[in-house]
Amino acid sequence: MMDQVHKYHAKLVGQGLVDTQGPVELYGLDDEIYTNSTGVPEEVAALFGRLNINSLIIARPNQVQWSIIQELSRLNQSLICPCDCESLTFIHDIPLVECLEASAVARALNRRKGCIVKDVGIVTTGSVSLEQAFISFSSICFATFVKFFADCLNGLTGFGPLPEPRSLDMLFSLMDKCRPLEGANTLSRDIPRSEDAILASLDQAGKIVVDRRLVDSFFGNISSLDAGTIYISQTGSSLDELPGHIDRVPLDGSSTCELTASSELLAHVRVYERTGDTAILHGHPRFSVIMSMHGEPLGFDEKRFIADVPVVAGEVGAGRHGLVHTLPAAMEQTHAAIVHGHGTFTSSPGTLCEAFDALSAIEQLCYARYHCLVASHA
Repeated sequence: MMDQVHKYHAKLVGQGLVDTQGPVELYGLDDEIYTNSTGVPEEVAALFGRLNINSLIIARPNQVQWSIIQELSRLNQSLICPCDCESLTFIHDIPLVECLEASAVARALNRRKGCIVKDVGIVTTGSVSLEQAFISFSSICFATFVKFFADCLNGLTGFGPLPEPRSLDMLFSLMDKCRPLEGANTLSRDIPRSEDAILASLDQAGKIVVDRRLVDSFFGNISSLDAGTIYISQTGSSLDELPGHIDRVPLDGSSTCELTASSELLAHVRVYERTGDTAILHGHPRFSVIMSMHGEPLGFDEKRFIADVPVVAGEVGAGRHGLVHTLPAAMEQTHAAIVHGHGTFTSSPGTLCEAFDALSAIEQLCYARYHCLVASHA
């Protein structure tokens, strides 16, 4: 259990979710409660007694994220309601609790995966593993970041309530600090010629997408097409831990591997059919998601553009309003599209290297567009 405590502490720090010296407490229950802290406080022990959990994280997110959460907590007295599709599906809403008192926190965590405790930080739980608590912590950070920036932009441009002066002051002070990460693309531009090379390329691409914070590790998906077989990340897999979590799905239907493949497998299949490409990346870059929600809600049959990048509607999966019906056609000419409130898909006829370049470039574009819109309406 201590290995898991150390692993997810390192992931919280490594993914920039918490500051290196920030207060971060992880607890995991086995034969006893294991922790990276100096002991198990009474309130923590009480939470393990009240809740059906085996893991708990109590941590203050990085300084920028924490200032956003504090502002949203000021504006929303008891509940923060996310506005992006993934957060609405996965965490629904985020309860606000006044203090780290076991009965109050337990009431919130009995119905949700995590909550925000004012002046303390984020508290999340897992019923099976610390990974669950880590995923919920990351998701709350993503949801609150997107909500703050999206609400400010839509309010400034007439698509929502005008932000309060305090919120605008914070927005302008944070903009430069939230610039998307940049750096050299270290992925190979050589087309993989064997299954081992394909698996290695998927692993490397998953790691760099997480490292550049273009997706939280648990979300997003990635695939490669070779000789009639799609190699795709499994549903629920972490993109920075893909070895052993890639499914091989023959397009002739001769295998049932698709049962564990990403829930967006069919969308990948249709994109390959429409574009003739051989590599697909799907991430949740924050400003791409934010900019996709700028303006009126997007109808299922509607499409708009950010520069030449199409934005389309669509739900996860292959239902009547599934993105499988909107995304592939949108990508046919551009090899990229943003699903409204969800995330960005990019494809390439070459390698995942080119798909990553496109994913990163679209996020830089969306950040620049956001910056210009805010500046022009200030």
